[in-house]
Amino acid sequence: MRVRLVYSKRYGACFVPHIALAQIFARSALRAGFRPEMTQGFSPRARLSFGPELPAGVVALNEPADMYFSGDTFSLEAMNAALPEGFRISQVLFPAEDSPSLGKSCKFAEYIIRNTLSLDILDTAKNFYGSAVLKAEYLDGWIRLILHEPAQNPIGGFIKHMIAQNIITGWHQVNIVRANIGLYDQQKDCVCIHA
Repeated sequence: MRVRLVYSKRYGACFVPHIALAQIFARSALRAGFRPEMTQGFSPRARLSFGPELPAGVVALNEPADMYFSGDTFSLEAMNAALPEGFRISQVLFPAEDSPSLGKSCKFAEYIIRNTLSLDILDTAKNFYGSAVLKAEYLDGWIRLILHEPAQNPIGGFIKHMIAQNIITGWHQVNIVRANIGLYDQQKDCVCIHA
């Protein structure tokens, strides 16, 4: 059974590196009483995949993860109870077997960014990302930035660029939240993950 989990990574959990997510979700599934389907080969692992990587320290509100389970039952409450503090699953989707992979489903990412020095970084973002910017606008003192192909246009590259240009001195001067990742819905003006 393939299950698409939409989860958040907040508080101290935002510092968990992308590489550790597979182990966290696999162990949490076992604690919750579910049997993850295992890969084949010399070193079997739980069969799961995640959306594009985020740098450590970036809060994520709606991240996708596909997990495969041996069995036909899944409980959101049991999985949430087994996850470490800061991780929470908000939605469970059941994609059809022929539905696109996460790599094909995560074409856009929506970020909310605030520079703690109140510098105007909107034009800097537009210049850095160029045609990858679908939308860049102010939103209650923050910047809302929607990027195409987030795996090829990571937010970490933008922060490194601002440090290299002496716009900021480090990550501590910027608050970043990846609010959504998935496909862009033009009518609703939002990025959302689909099953």
